[in-house]
Amino acid sequence: MDYLIIRIDENNVTVARFGVSGRSVALEGSAQFELNGEQDLAAAAARIASGISGSPRVVLCLPPSLFAHRIVELPLTDLRKVREVLPAHLQGEFALPVETVVFDALQLPEGKFLALWARRADISQAIDLFKQAGLEPAIVSSEPFSWPHLPGIPADCALCDGNALAIVAAGRLAFVRALPVAERQKQLLATLSALEMSEMALPSKLIIFGVQSGSAQAVDTLPLAVETLELPKELAVQFRSEQTFQLLAGMYAVALSIRAGSLPDFRRGNLAWTAGDALLRKKLGLTALLAVLALLLLFIGKCLQYQSANRDIVSLNSSISSMYREIFPTRTKAVDEVAEIKGEIRKLTGSDSAGGVLDTLKQLADTKGAGVNGLYEAELEGRNLRLKGDARSAQAVNEFKTALASLMSAVEVGELKSRPDGGVTFTLVATLREGKK
Repeated sequence: MDYLIIRIDENNVTVARFGVSGRSVALEGSAQFELNGEQDLAAAAARIASGISGSPRVVLCLPPSLFAHRIVELPLTDLRKVREVLPAHLQGEFALPVETVVFDALQLPEGKFLALWARRADISQAIDLFKQAGLEPAIVSSEPFSWPHLPGIPADCALCDGNALAIVAAGRLAFVRALPVAERQKQLLATLSALEMSEMALPSKLIIFGVQSGSAQAVDTLPLAVETLELPKELAVQFRSEQTFQLLAGMYAVALSIRAGSLPDFRRGNLAWTAGDALLRKKLGLTALLAVLALLLLFIGKCLQYQSANRDIVSLNSSISSMYREIFPTRTKAVDEVAEIKGEIRKLTGSDSAGGVLDTLKQLADTKGAGVNGLYEAELEGRNLRLKGDARSAQAVNEFKTALASLMSAVEVGELKSRPDGGVTFTLVATLREGKK
């Protein structure tokens, strides 16, 4: 997912676009807009919106001077529950009514939490300004809250970009303070001296970075060794120059913090970001509609298959009934024609003799010749055979009788009846020879 990170400083608005995935964070572009009498923050936001392509998620980083913090101890481990109890826990600790404040928290070691808060009006005003420009922020935070993710820093150190000072202990943010513009050097020294006299153990080094970091480096009486954050070799391809890295290092840390899911977000309560929920509901609605259409098409397909199968069954039943009437013209309609036909076939094939009835009927069909038009009834009881059929003439019947002499004994032709077309119907009685059944 692409994130458009917007950082508001005293005189500038810096914008950087990062592609954030589960494995990496990639810088895709950056720009800086100066704030002066000719271009205020609203005009800068409009210029940023006009140059945006696609639909990146907007992250707004406000100046750290708008936020306050305090370390609290709570018997909880779930940050969601910590956020819920912070208003009641900190009520009376500051002058503002808790209902006018937005809270978040960062977890520290040993059951401690860094409680963070800001005035709801300040957050709401910033959201409305960028929303009117078409850049509604999904996340509202401040850059120093992500500094523990700066590349190449130790687990315990002090960090300063000239605008704020932060203390990182065991890889977690333990202290952060905005430095006033007029007295940055003096306030930096005073803050470090106060922390040195407090219960907080100061780290051994102060790492400075950013375009405003020169003011911190100029202080010779700092109680910590001062180092400059250098561009890591693995990021040289992305940032290309030391100057670009110093400008965007904090914003890169914001992107890393987003990927880790540890960036505090002050869009909570009635300030919660609903555009993402609306987009998600729209996508879910479209998915549900497509699912309903798919089910409807599947139902229609199954109905068509059922109708086709039902027509095939009706046609098959009709064919079976017609075959049954042809095979058994004198019988009444059976309850189950198929079962009755199967039963008759089993009777025919169930003879214990080697030849069987079907073999006998086949021999009769082969013997009758062209003179006999057909045999429409055959009855075999034991070794006695009775036939009915029609032939072209009486001579054809006698030829059929003679042909049967090799298969049967005592072949006798019964009644012959003439037909109008010159043919005859006949009956024939015979006895199968031994070994022919």
